[in-house]
Amino acid sequence: MLNLPNVELKEARFYRQGFAEGQREERLRIVRSLLDVIADDRLLAEKTGLSEAEVQTLRAQQH
Repeated sequence: MLNLPNVELKEARFYRQGFAEGQREERLRIVRSLLDVIADDRLLAEKTGLSEAEVQTLRAQQH
């Protein structure tokens, strides 16, 4: 038996994981581009879906 449903599930899971990672990278890119423009970490976090701690870490890395 080829067990095709398992292969399809693994591919779907791999796709979802890759898509989620891509979305996260895009959010990080957006926040990095706005750090000089917007001083409110809470606002950046709220609008991008990142945590406020993640935004603060990115801000600290910038300087």
